[in-house]
Amino acid sequence: MSKFPRRTFIAGLSTIPFALWFEKYAAAQTRAHIRYNVTSVNGLKMLNIYRATVGTMMSTAEPSPIGWLFQWYTHNVRGDRTKAAELARVYPAPSAQKTLATAMWNTCQAHHAGDVEDYFLPWHRMYVYFLERIIRKVSGHAEFTLPYWNYSNPAVPSGPRVPKAFRAPAAATNPLYRPQRNAGANAGSPIDASDPGALDLTALAECTYSPSGVHPGFNSDLDGGLHGSVHVLVGNASRGMGSIPWAANDPIFWMHHCNIDRLWESWNRAGRLNPTTASWLTHQFVFADENGNQVIGTIQDFKRVAPLKYAYDHYEPVPACPAAKMGPEAAAEPQQTRAIAPAGAVELSGAPVQVNFEAPPGPEAEQLPLSQRIKQLKTGRRLYVVARNLRADVQPGVLYHVYFDLPAGTTPKPGKRDPHYVGTLNFFDAHDHEGGAEAAGTAKFRSFDVTRVAKNLQATKRLSTKPGLTIAPANQPEADAKPVVGEITVVEQ
Repeated sequence: MSKFPRRTFIAGLSTIPFALWFEKYAAAQTRAHIRYNVTSVNGLKMLNIYRATVGTMMSTAEPSPIGWLFQWYTHNVRGDRTKAAELARVYPAPSAQKTLATAMWNTCQAHHAGDVEDYFLPWHRMYVYFLERIIRKVSGHAEFTLPYWNYSNPAVPSGPRVPKAFRAPAAATNPLYRPQRNAGANAGSPIDASDPGALDLTALAECTYSPSGVHPGFNSDLDGGLHGSVHVLVGNASRGMGSIPWAANDPIFWMHHCNIDRLWESWNRAGRLNPTTASWLTHQFVFADENGNQVIGTIQDFKRVAPLKYAYDHYEPVPACPAAKMGPEAAAEPQQTRAIAPAGAVELSGAPVQVNFEAPPGPEAEQLPLSQRIKQLKTGRRLYVVARNLRADVQPGVLYHVYFDLPAGTTPKPGKRDPHYVGTLNFFDAHDHEGGAEAAGTAKFRSFDVTRVAKNLQATKRLSTKPGLTIAPANQPEADAKPVVGEITVVEQ
């Protein structure tokens, strides 16, 4: 239960704990609202309501909490202006709305200095939940639900393509259109055309919510992998989805995050457990409801969708996990660093970059070559390439493909067609935007399970005596991006 007293709720309706707010405004709802695939018949009906309402919200006065600018800035204030400057411009005098904006703007998790990565999923669930209610109020359609964009379903031709309603007409008369997208995305090409495998649902195989050793855990893997990759693939890097300060100005943002929320609920429905720590369950964020009230949302109230009275029309299957690895804070298996990139930070460019591995420092008797470590890998143990401290001057605007032991001079083939391919890197939140997450020294990392690839190369006698790593851009990155991977290691766990 929230720490706020009931009399605050009754007297002012200005600051309302979510539990009390829900009791008054939503608890009486008898049936769950269903969120639909944006390509379905019902999804298209909802999309028509969304389209009209976004136009209305865009023309709403900027100070209003139910206007487009206020909702966009809740995620992050536009990148060419500071929060302080925008607060002063939009609210030249003190007001309740200015106080609300001060509490809400720039609170997206977890992409700012001091943020906690494990808040990524619940913060965005709250964000989407309240936007959905605002659209119901503004549109007058009490039945409205936000559709989700299932870009990971290759069986549906429209799956990996930005839905047509967001692309046509390509004019200011269409409130869902934004010119600040990658050209291919706005032309209707599959967003993963140059990046096969980038939209795979690999995060669903994670057994824990939080990191466990070099296992990133579901929340972090989804955030740093599929979530960030979709942002970059829709782009662009300067003023579009590919840039954190501008991302929520694109109406496709909400379809994307509705899908991210659906994947979280899919993972939970398979028996996977959220954190049980008090620091996670009791953490609070401020949002505005459809009446402009300030609501104090607590993660405890947003950890599952059923109590919130909504559901999805489809959930994804989730791979099985050993029971011993399914607890919310499951202990990590012992881990050993088996190889390092001796040069330290690796600077990437518009061409493939090769990284040579060496044995880590330690007793000479333990410094076996990585190829020998692969041969001696015991059943149940896995090898991971771990990339830490990603940073860039600006978001590169492309994904980087990662290959294990790719022979020098070989032209890599993106995706699983290449026997050396192990995954993709994106730099969505790795650049400094008013003190960005990586600039603040957070512990984010990306890990790639290279066990299958390494064992296959060994079995087919293609594993070199000194395996290395190749990182290759899918297309030409932004010239001034200067992306860097601060540390690369190979870890056995």
